[in-house]
Amino acid sequence: MLEPTHDNAVADKPAQKDSPLDTTKVQEPLKENSPYLVKRLFETNEKNLFNHVKFCLVKQEIDKLNFSRPAVLDIGCGLQVAKHYLESLSLEFDYFGADYEPKFAPDAVLDLLSADPKVNFDPDVVLMLDVLEHLHEDEQELVKIVGRIHNMIPQNCTAIITLPQMYRLDRFKLKHLFYPEHKIRLTQAEWRAVLETHFDIESVQGLGYLSVFPYLPMLSKRYKPDNRLGKLFNLLRSKVFEWGPLKPADLWLSNTLGKIGFMKTISNDILFVAKPKPF
Repeated sequence: MLEPTHDNAVADKPAQKDSPLDTTKVQEPLKENSPYLVKRLFETNEKNLFNHVKFCLVKQEIDKLNFSRPAVLDIGCGLQVAKHYLESLSLEFDYFGADYEPKFAPDAVLDLLSADPKVNFDPDVVLMLDVLEHLHEDEQELVKIVGRIHNMIPQNCTAIITLPQMYRLDRFKLKHLFYPEHKIRLTQAEWRAVLETHFDIESVQGLGYLSVFPYLPMLSKRYKPDNRLGKLFNLLRSKVFEWGPLKPADLWLSNTLGKIGFMKTISNDILFVAKPKPF
């Protein structure tokens, strides 16, 4: 997760805590740029059906690049879930996480709304996993942000980008649903148009099909987080669709249905593999 702070253009590591022997200074609490998002990420169990499928597909794409030890830049790294999952999948890699929230202790605090953002890391692979939907409510501003990302990464790197589709039914833009984490809701075609302003899309794949079912109660205009439909959603997402055997099944569906035309548009997320366009 990464959102703007309008501070430094060059990403730096968060300030280190004072030595425990130094009693003359009091460590100030780290500022939270988005308290709602921080709270939610700290409370969310990272081991779930959707993440399992997502990171298996991300690893598949990295493996296709045939690096012995790729350098991976994770933009919007949050709590470094990507690092933990990819390590659990036995990927050997060098990792650098950047996020706008210092409380997450990223390798660098990064502001994508600054004029010329940079990180001191030279990646082979750039991850932007469910990041862009958090950044701005205006498509043209998103185009500018994508341009800044394009300018700060090597021209020969590969970008792996995931964005929501059926996640909380984003692609339908239903007026009765309000999800403060997502500043913008776009269809696959609209997301692709934003990305293609600065990237060449090499492949598109649907990501997660069984993990869509818990969101279906949200189709009802009567849905509220604290009513029966909201409770049904929580039950489906946290219990019913976290049954272990569903993980390989949903990965198989993502590697089959996820490569078929219309089926790419009704998955939980969409996964783009892209290259920066030449300057």
